[in-house]
Amino acid sequence: MKADDFNLALTNLLIDLYSLDHEQYFEELSFDEVAIDQLNGEELEKLTKIAAVIEYVGNRQPNAKLYDWIYKEQLKLTEPYTPGVEKESFARIRRIISAPKEFALRNVFYDEKTLKPI
Repeated sequence: MKADDFNLALTNLLIDLYSLDHEQYFEELSFDEVAIDQLNGEELEKLTKIAAVIEYVGNRQPNAKLYDWIYKEQLKLTEPYTPGVEKESFARIRRIISAPKEFALRNVFYDEKTLKPI
């Protein structure tokens, strides 16, 4: 969350979560639930995006540990976040409508095809 380049850090997290050692990386994703209430708006937005990715990948990886903090009610964006598509486009609407529940619950709509690193 505090990385200089959030997108790079998120990419590195994805690589770890899809790695052969993914169980170890999921195990390391503990977070103090009380601290979520202390986050500022930008930090809360970043943590929401991270939680969406962790839950999405975790639900598709065997033996992935998903901590309770990932499901906190505060981890939902006010406005839909759709990276890579224009705000007033059919692609954005299509992504929102067809989103998996992990994204829809948080208002974070990543492109599923680009979430799995090659």
